[in-house]
Formats: sequence, C-alpha cells, structure tokens
Amino acid sequence: MALGKIFIILGALLSILGTYVFAIYGAVGFVGSGIGFILNLTDLFENAALYAGFAGIDVIIFYILLIVFIIFLAAGILQLVGLKSRAVGLIFSLFPLGVGIMFLLLFYTEILGLISALFGLFFIGEQFGNIFPILVDLGGGNGLGAFFILGGGALGLIGCILPQD
Repeated sequence: MALGKIFIILGALLSILGTYVFAIYGAVGFVGSGIGFILNLTDLFENAALYAGFAGIDVIIFYILLIVFIIFLAAGILQLVGLKSRAVGLIFSLFPLGVGIMFLLLFYTEILGLISALFGLFFIGEQFGNIFPILVDLGGGNGLGAFFILGGGALGLIGCILPQD
C-alpha cells in the first residue's frame, strides 16, 4: 500500500476520533465534541438570529458557519473517499484542518473575538456517564480532540498530495 493511502486512512481515523470519541475542550461533565454539536443543532437553527446577534454577525453568515460545521461532521468519513478520488479527499481534509485551526485559535489567541465564543457554544454538550466523549485535558481547557482533528486534516491533505500507487 502506498504512503499516500496510509496517510489518508490515518487522517480519516484521527478526524473521526477527534470529532466523536475525544472531547475538543471542556471540563468534567460538560465537553465540546461533535456529539454535542449534533445535539445542539436544532436549537442553533431555531435561535440563529439570537446567536448571530450575540456574535455581531449577519444571520446568513451564521447559517454558513453552521453548514461548514455540518460538513465537518461528515468530513472524517468522506476523507476515505480520497482513496479513490484525490479531489474529494483534498476538499474534505480541509474541513477538519480548518476547524482544528479555529479551535486552537479559540484557546490560544483572541484573534476571532466573539466568534470564538460562538464556536465553543456550537459544540458544548454533556458527557455521558462522565466518561464519553473522553476528555484528555491538555491545559487551558483544550482537549486532545482538537489536536486529533488538526492532525487528521493535515494527514489527509498530505495523503492526497502524495502518490497513491
């Protein structure tokens, strides 16, 4: 198996683990993960004007952000399509890479301002049995899931660029 295919598979696995199994951020009891985003999705669509007003952005921009994060939820699985089509793998590797960068900017800088609080609000949810999603706190509230997402996007991107023969 070529190195490109191995990188795509590893990138997809890391993206899936970072999105659904490991928490992106949080404290025991409340964590941010893809599962929390799925649970909050109906509330986010119903109260879009309220959330957009809180962040100081237009409602249409808020909806675009929601669509980007919905695509991000499926990106880990769709990265595996990169085994057959480089273009699809490349596109869906950019979503985890972008979201991973957004979460690192959220915790380590103030560049995004109030929008960063909105990203955190998207993903907040409860831990089931205080265990799942697994929270591995790496300091500053940042979880291992954010780094898995970032690494999964980067590996998928590299895998789509490398030869797959």
